[in-house]
Amino acid sequence: MVGQAGLGQCPELMPPDVLTSLVLPPTQVDVWLVPAVADGAEVEKIAGNWLSDDERARLDGRRLPKGRAMFLLTRAVLRRLLSAYCPDVHPKDWQLGRSAEGRPCVQGPVPAPFFNLSHTDDALVLAFASNGEPGVDIEHLDRQLDAGALAQRYFSTAECRSLMCLPASQQRDRFLRLWTLKEACVKANGQGLAQALRHFEFAFADSGSLMFYPTPLESPPNCYWRLWSITLSELRIALAVRCQSDPGMCQYRLRQLQWPDQVSTITREADYTGAL
Repeated sequence: MVGQAGLGQCPELMPPDVLTSLVLPPTQVDVWLVPAVADGAEVEKIAGNWLSDDERARLDGRRLPKGRAMFLLTRAVLRRLLSAYCPDVHPKDWQLGRSAEGRPCVQGPVPAPFFNLSHTDDALVLAFASNGEPGVDIEHLDRQLDAGALAQRYFSTAECRSLMCLPASQQRDRFLRLWTLKEACVKANGQGLAQALRHFEFAFADSGSLMFYPTPLESPPNCYWRLWSITLSELRIALAVRCQSDPGMCQYRLRQLQWPDQVSTITREADYTGAL
């Protein structure tokens, strides 16, 4: 059954195929949308023995059924997709941990694509890249928030001023566009949210185009960035990829995975793509 965040029979969702081995060229970033599974037992039946001892302890520490189901789905899908990119490794054999900067990463048994993930209550999104470190964020468009208060706390002065000059009816959309992109950037560089959000500034030109202004340490030639965002149904998804050298042109492939193995390509065009 497709969850609330699934695209159902949307014409932009192509007929499904079965998940098989995947190839990830260095010029491509793969983004996966995964609707929540209502019955966690379905995931447990297939993937319960894939979890490490640490993951099992973290799962057992979650008391709310919805939280347990999403944690299990997150770990199962991550391991399932890593094994699609590296078919010689069984999902249970992946050694997952965190880098020195605190980013989630693969620690063995073989090199694998860099990844990042985010979720709402009813949808999971994952990003994979073989060139550069991805960060991804997903938010519901109807999320309850105080855009002005959050912007004053986390945005630059110029971003706050630009936001508050908009009609109230437009402030939520502008805030979520910037928030998801900024959070994706923070996750890509591995710094804490409160410390780093101001390091990545965005501005809208008179033409409506979006411009990106990271701090000098996060700008070329120190770092190169590829940015992308899209709106699907009631979801806003943003992606940032941080590279040590100029990656050139980048392609983004967006697919939906219906657990455990139904894959559909999503053909909707992005709201925004950017490079620096």
